[in-house]
Amino acid sequence: MSFRAVNIIATLAVVAALAAEEKGDSLYLDFGTALQAVLTNNADVTEAKFAWLSESEAATGAYGKFEPRLVGRAFKETAERPGALFTETKEEYRIGVQGALPTGTEYNVGFNQATYTHSDYTSELYFGGELRQHLLKDGPLFFSATNELEQARLRRELAYQKYREALNDILEKFCDAYWNYYYADRFLASATESARVAKDIVEDAGKRLKQGLLSPLDYSKAVAEYSDRESARLDALDKLRGARLTLLLTLSSGEYIHDPRPIAMRPDLAPDSAARLDSLTFLDSMSLMHPGYLSQGAEVMLRESELSARRADWLPTVDLVGNYGIRSRNDKAREAVRNFKTEGKRQTVLAGGIEINIPLFGGVAERHRISAQKYSVRAARTRLMLLQAQIFEEYRILQNRAQEIREQWRYGQIAVEYHQKELEEEFKKLAMGKSNYREIFEMEEDLREAERRQLENMRTLRVIDVRLMRASGKLLLQNGLETWKKDRLVLRDDLTAE
Repeated sequence: MSFRAVNIIATLAVVAALAAEEKGDSLYLDFGTALQAVLTNNADVTEAKFAWLSESEAATGAYGKFEPRLVGRAFKETAERPGALFTETKEEYRIGVQGALPTGTEYNVGFNQATYTHSDYTSELYFGGELRQHLLKDGPLFFSATNELEQARLRRELAYQKYREALNDILEKFCDAYWNYYYADRFLASATESARVAKDIVEDAGKRLKQGLLSPLDYSKAVAEYSDRESARLDALDKLRGARLTLLLTLSSGEYIHDPRPIAMRPDLAPDSAARLDSLTFLDSMSLMHPGYLSQGAEVMLRESELSARRADWLPTVDLVGNYGIRSRNDKAREAVRNFKTEGKRQTVLAGGIEINIPLFGGVAERHRISAQKYSVRAARTRLMLLQAQIFEEYRILQNRAQEIREQWRYGQIAVEYHQKELEEEFKKLAMGKSNYREIFEMEEDLREAERRQLENMRTLRVIDVRLMRASGKLLLQNGLETWKKDRLVLRDDLTAE
């Protein structure tokens, strides 16, 4: 049998596979559709997404610290004094608005009334406002009043970058499973073709044995070679099943998992040209796009913000307090109310002062909390520097390896073409009686080995390219999961929807 016949049969097999796909006999797995299934169904991605949404709500809720509040009180009291002719009564009413400002100022504006009848107490009505300005503790120093807002914002950013990191993780895992399955599928195709060629040779050897043109030992050799190849085919089939299971579990979709049809793929196999980034360009890309680096950067800023809060807590309390309003007092409740309504009889009140609260031993607990937080900040900064060096070194190694694999791809293609021509020529010699099955089997094995190395190079290169993009922070961007908006990477709308 000529090598041309082998090529014709292989071509017919490919055509039959494509026809089966068109008839719906195969499950065609489009990369984009499969990726969307992963993003929709993966539990780790969903958990990270909800964690980010939770922190987003908490960050928005932190502004409630400065929300004005309406406060009020209505209270009535009666008291019986032994031997008294009348019952003492007290009526108390309060209503006002109070709140805080980002400057560390607290305010309280409202109306108070306390009126007594048949009592020795003085009735009083007051309308005005009070301001309390924190100068040190809880004041503008170290941004005490807005620290909670900043920490909430940083926790949201930290959760957002962890969500992006989870998307990177599952995307890399999916790409590994996708290309491992394609490799296993093509490996099985190569093993199947090798076994089929060996079977044809065995059939031809059987005819030659009957004609006395072949020795029993050579026939046994052909059968043994076929047996080895058939065993390798069954082993490749088992590996394909394992790769299929891994891929389907990665998809996490019942639609795919319960579909018994064989998976068909038609990916683009041409190797992309490798773009090399210099050190400064890579560091810029990493600092703007890499979720792991940005996550650790947010962690550093969060701990620094917490350190500022600890320092603010250590400060002594020094508050300026002042109020201004109008007031009316009288032993008789009705007279007090009447005087309050009359401008000439009520009092204008202006008051002010200072309040302090200073720890006598320098704030022992607060000082040690500051020291502990300083160590926490140093640890986070050290981790950030180590992470930067690790990512850069990983990128450098992957970039060199990608260049080597591309060279191996080129050399491998030359080897495959040579072994194809060599085997074709050997089949011609066999037809003329100038060769033997041993030579054919050796050359056929060389061809299959060269093809498998090419498949391995293809798989390795695809995986390395994914890891390269991840190291530079561009993996989500390259796969259309996020875009640039206002100098910031923003995830696709469907990935941020609740």
